Amino acid sequence: MLFPTAITLALAGVAVASPGWRFWPGPFSSWASVTHIISFGDSYTQTGFDPKGPQPSRANPLGNPDYPGDTSSNGPNWIDFLTTTWNRTLVKTVNLAFGGATVDGDLIPAFAPTVISLKQQINDQYVPIYSKHPSYFNWQPQSTLFTIFIGINDVNNGYNLPNKSQLYSQELTEYAQLVDTLYQTGARNFVLLNVPPIDRDPITTETGEAAVESQKTDIAAWNGKVNSIVKNLNRKPGVTAFLFDANALYNKVIDEPCSYPETCALKDTSSYCPMYAFGTPTWYSKDPQCEYPLNTLHPTFRIHNATAREIANRLSTGRYWWL
Repeated sequence: MLFPTAITLALAGVAVASPGWRFWPGPFSSWASVTHIISFGDSYTQTGFDPKGPQPSRANPLGNPDYPGDTSSNGPNWIDFLTTTWNRTLVKTVNLAFGGATVDGDLIPAFAPTVISLKQQINDQYVPIYSKHPSYFNWQPQSTLFTIFIGINDVNNGYNLPNKSQLYSQELTEYAQLVDTLYQTGARNFVLLNVPPIDRDPITTETGEAAVESQKTDIAAWNGKVNSIVKNLNRKPGVTAFLFDANALYNKVIDEPCSYPETCALKDTSSYCPMYAFGTPTWYSKDPQCEYPLNTLHPTFRIHNATAREIANRLSTGRYWWL
């Protein structure tokens, strides 16, 4: 079932099984059983949700602001699409992601002190409010999906730091601890997305080949640790944790836009127009809708749609995922 029906971006398609799928034991039955999502992350996930505002409902499954929210994609992002386009039933989503977030702003600072880090999203917003199962968002462990898409700003902001390897290690240790906090409050079903290839984004490519190679190495190291977090998480009783390889999907689209029907309209996957860098009045503005990058770091909505569809397809298979 698609919700709301006004969304017209859903395209038919069935994912082809990828090599390297593995069986994850746990209670997760299928995507159709999910009724609630609680999500964390940065600008790739942010919709501008305010925990003090209207809560998710049938009329607005993401609560506030009005759909698609305050996104970085010149249209809906992947959590929007996952909630309202590729859902199998009504899904209500609390999205605590905040643009510019790093895992811990005390370790790798964000662009401004007002940015809410992953640590703050979980410890200061989720734990005191939503972990208590409030009546207006009374989620249950078996039917709730927890998602985390983080690391883009950590890798990008840490690029020039002389002790970045140590900082990344500290952050990833904290990342695992924060995931454990979610587990301790009852979270049992997880999707963790790894860092996409921002080494191929203008913010890096315009800096030079040395920057590209350095960041590519940093991303690979970061993603390897995220993989380990997922493996360790699956050792906990009752957990089903999935790793979504956003890096592979983004690389595939950049190399061949028609790899997915949602992205086949893309004509330019390497450059952007500064005039459109902060968005346009409609999703389908003539040039931005045909570009992969909206600006130096953020992609447009089409790849978000492909990401959401792939996540929904994998979740629909039950317990299989790729690594």
